[in-house]
Amino acid sequence: MRTIVISDIHGCFYTMKKLLDEVEFNSNEDKLICLGDMCDRGKNTRLVWEYFYNLQNDNKQHVVLLGNHEDMFNLAIKEAMYDNTSSKRQNHYFRNNGLTTLQSFYPEATTETRREYFRKFAKEQKKLRVWLKNLPTRYESSNYYFVHAGVDFNKNFWDQTHRDMVWIREPFLTSEMKYNKKVFHGHSPVKEAPYYEIKDNRINIDGGCVYGGKLNIIVIAGSELIIKQSKILDDDIYYNKEG
Repeated sequence: MRTIVISDIHGCFYTMKKLLDEVEFNSNEDKLICLGDMCDRGKNTRLVWEYFYNLQNDNKQHVVLLGNHEDMFNLAIKEAMYDNTSSKRQNHYFRNNGLTTLQSFYPEATTETRREYFRKFAKEQKKLRVWLKNLPTRYESSNYYFVHAGVDFNKNFWDQTHRDMVWIREPFLTSEMKYNKKVFHGHSPVKEAPYYEIKDNRINIDGGCVYGGKLNIIVIAGSELIIKQSKILDDDIYYNKEG
């Protein structure tokens, strides 16, 4: 069984599918690991979320981790449903392009009507919401650790905080500490060629696709890493539809 890793898709469904096709991904025979941030910024979050939701329903070997953008979505929708006195979480999420995700389900949604559409999502997409709420924050294979953002190397991999695994940048990115296995992660976009980083202690595969960089997909073939890349396809580019 091959292991294939992707991260920080950010609504770029057709770009993702192009890469999956290029590596001849077989959902029955391969293991696909997504490191989170499936949503926001690109146009097609709904298609990306539904793809991974259905993939895991059909084939239990696949792994989907929580990214900080899913984390923000979960907090924003909880606030919209249960706290009419606050918009703090929704404001934070919308400063990070949350409107793109709501509009992938409800094109007519706006910043002003977001609470209404968060509640509509919760009512109409119950299975998807439960899935998003329960995404794990880490995974371990025989050769690698996997998280969205990174770790605190001073702690055991299985003794991390939620915030570090989903949000950390420093001191993780400049640390020279290491585990017995490298850490696969995304979250911190590499905006210059080759649009990924392979260090002694970590492998960063966030190529900043939605910032003019590349979406990366990695095939782990024994000790070899096979890397395929693509710029964002036109069908995934979001054009502001705020009304």
